[in-house]
Amino acid sequence: MTSQTNGPLFVLLAAIGFGFNPLFVQILFAQGMTPEMVTLYRFVLPCILLLFYLPTPLVLWAEVSRMLMLGFANGLAMLVYFYALQTLPSATAILIYYTYPFFSLLIGVLMFQRMVSINALLSAILVLIAASLVIQPDQLSMESKWLVIGCFLAPMIFALQIQYLAKPKQNLTALGRMAWGTIGHLIVLIPMAIYSCPVMIFPDGLNGWWALLGLAFIAAALPQYLFVIGAIKTKPDVIAILGAAELVVAMLSCSLLLDTRLTRLDITAMLLVIVALCIRDPKAIQHIKAIAETDLEKLNVSS
Repeated sequence: MTSQTNGPLFVLLAAIGFGFNPLFVQILFAQGMTPEMVTLYRFVLPCILLLFYLPTPLVLWAEVSRMLMLGFANGLAMLVYFYALQTLPSATAILIYYTYPFFSLLIGVLMFQRMVSINALLSAILVLIAASLVIQPDQLSMESKWLVIGCFLAPMIFALQIQYLAKPKQNLTALGRMAWGTIGHLIVLIPMAIYSCPVMIFPDGLNGWWALLGLAFIAAALPQYLFVIGAIKTKPDVIAILGAAELVVAMLSCSLLLDTRLTRLDITAMLLVIVALCIRDPKAIQHIKAIAETDLEKLNVSS
């Protein structure tokens, strides 16, 4: 495979892994763990494995500082997102997270001076319509309304990460990026976990430990590694399209394995987001199709 082929494939695999976040989080919440502890475990276990990749030449410390800031912002955003998963209907929180194509477009224009196509604008509008279907302010308490607002922080930070990693200012190894980004997460999450004074620090029972390990490695460390190395080789529009896999995995895994009911509006909103991602850029879809055809040809030749 060429590096051009590897990039989108890694992003797709990362999206599938990230999609299991809500499932593992809900299992740990059911055991009585707090959002602070769940979010902390999501990053602290991978961080232990990444400590060996922290040493970085002084010339790259500007890039290290940028990864620390992205990690800090993402740690705070994920904490609010996990709070939303605990309080709001899971489908609502998940679909809010997938407004990131809109924020990716906005950030790309305002911060990275990227061009905007008509299809990208239509995609952003569809994403906002999808979010409006699942957010019903008249049925939310004041606390839930603040959580809905805060939940939008996660897609904003993820969109910023997509745009930046598509063309970083300095070359830093994928594992080095992950290591410093994870340290940024822990800078905000460790004090928050201590301040919350959790009653339950460790999971209760084997199922809880499996969920914890799944959250830390299947839904965090491995997909984050794949995403970091794949995003640098993949255009932001292609990343957004492939991200549809994460939405499908997230909603269906919770619905099938946790018996979470999906309403007609939830399903409609999910389909709208998928359509929005797929119409975002026809060239991106053709690019993905070409990659798939190339892989099939190579498989046929090797067999």
